[in-house]
Amino acid sequence: MIAKTILFCKTKIKKLLSSLRRFPEVILLATTIVFIIIFMNHSNFLKETTEELLRRICLILALGISLFLSVRVFFERKPFLKKSTKVLAYAGIIGGLILYFFFLLKDFNMVSISRYLAFSISFYCIFAFIPYFYRREGFELYVIKLFTSFFITYLYSVIIYLGLSAMLFSIESLFSINISEKLYFDIMLIVAGIFAPAFFLADIPEYGEEFHLDSYPKVLKVLLLYILLPMIVAYSAILYAYFVKILVTRQWPKGIVSNLVLWYSIFSTLIIFFIYPLRNINKWVKTFISYFPMSLIPLLGMMFVSMIIRINAYGITENRYFVMLVGLWVTGCMIYFIFVKSARNIVLPISLALISILSVSGPWSCYSISKLSQNIRFEKILEKNDMIRNGSVIKPNQDLSETDKKEISEIILYFNRYHNLRDLKYLPQDFKISQMKNVFGFQLYKGNRGDKKYFNHYALEDGEILNIKGFDYFTYISSNKFTNTNTSKEDFYILYTSQKRELKIFKQGELIYSRNVEDLAKELHKKYGERDQIKMNEMVVAEQNEKVKVLYVFKYIHGFEDRAIDKVNVDSFGFYIFTKLYKD
Repeated sequence: MIAKTILFCKTKIKKLLSSLRRFPEVILLATTIVFIIIFMNHSNFLKETTEELLRRICLILALGISLFLSVRVFFERKPFLKKSTKVLAYAGIIGGLILYFFFLLKDFNMVSISRYLAFSISFYCIFAFIPYFYRREGFELYVIKLFTSFFITYLYSVIIYLGLSAMLFSIESLFSINISEKLYFDIMLIVAGIFAPAFFLADIPEYGEEFHLDSYPKVLKVLLLYILLPMIVAYSAILYAYFVKILVTRQWPKGIVSNLVLWYSIFSTLIIFFIYPLRNINKWVKTFISYFPMSLIPLLGMMFVSMIIRINAYGITENRYFVMLVGLWVTGCMIYFIFVKSARNIVLPISLALISILSVSGPWSCYSISKLSQNIRFEKILEKNDMIRNGSVIKPNQDLSETDKKEISEIILYFNRYHNLRDLKYLPQDFKISQMKNVFGFQLYKGNRGDKKYFNHYALEDGEILNIKGFDYFTYISSNKFTNTNTSKEDFYILYTSQKRELKIFKQGELIYSRNVEDLAKELHKKYGERDQIKMNEMVVAEQNEKVKVLYVFKYIHGFEDRAIDKVNVDSFGFYIFTKLYKD
């Protein structure tokens, strides 16, 4: 038993050394990411700007992993490339990542994150198909090898982490040693972020390695043929039953149908890809591949009808763009399976990589098309109500319909949340949502489309005086901006983090007060309901403990109620905070 254990350890060490030799850059990047996150985990006084910078660095390094993987497997295909060519390739990647960091990943808004995800998907697809770009046979088996190695590696990693965590817990319990909870997170990062990638990379097949059907994992074969395929057929029957119901009742599909069909079709495409090598040795697989793609086309058509209805009503947004684009990709894959008898399934990742890049780049990107669509929708509403003069918005002569108020409010909120109000035509320069009444003649609509009800609470600016006697310090804080306040006394420190919306007060390095300010904003909304203008003394919350007294004076609170899940979402708020320190 001991000999087997020693042999097992030697084998794993050899695998680690093998991955270090083949993919040193990838291991280095993964290790760097892990140590940056560990550093952040143990740093209690980092400014939010510093934290955001470190997160951006981690994302860029993670993107570099997919790029260096791709270039490494490409070099293995071209062993006779000159060293200067390889150096230029590495320099190009590093330069590209630096440019991406400064110009395309400036913050963590919807645009930058969705673009990042699209590029990541594209680069990992490129990594998968590079070794088989000109080869015809065995690509599916190669991907299956990668998939099973990845799954097994992380299954082992979970077991290792649970074992190490159990050891730490036992030491802490039995020997009364205080072990920080952060150490558990550190171990998880090291196991999942360093050892697991190293073992997985060691299992990546060498270029030129041949794969045959006898290497097809039996467990995966049973899972696919006798569990997942029957489930797909049953699910198809359910969707077809709903399709028949639509034809009989002539009621258009609900919004959820698009997502159900989309994820089901993506999953089905992956299943067809994985079982494709078995088509010549299993009649059930051959029958499924021959007929299922044709049966999926009407369901995809139902999804497109549902999406077109929503687009006609509310215009194109990034989410609808991606649903339509992925739906078209799946439809193209099904048509390919129908008409090409000996399909080269490498077409799937190549096409996916291509549309991923195109969807977030250029004038046809999801962002450009969505802004154009919403601008057209906005213009139509303004023209209908005669609200455009000299290229700018004017107040309507009569009260708008509730529908138009909702549409205008939703368009303005869309640009405010995901893009910039300057991207919306006809708005005055430097327009702010608080100017809705003056510009459009009505407040931001608080009615609900679907199950959303918007609210906006403002403190009246009518010269009201508040008694703040007895407080030592005050400052103003906006919910979406990091605030790091140092007083003239070095032992007093206020930290507000916009990501967690948490306010902390430190005295002589000791945390003496902590509060989630968003919770306070929700409590005030619950108290005042639909009221817009509220007296300043009603927008006040006071709290204290044995070391500090805190007074919040809210200036505004914006958000919406999601009635479908009975949840209040606070988009933004601003408040003054007054503090008084008690002597120890």
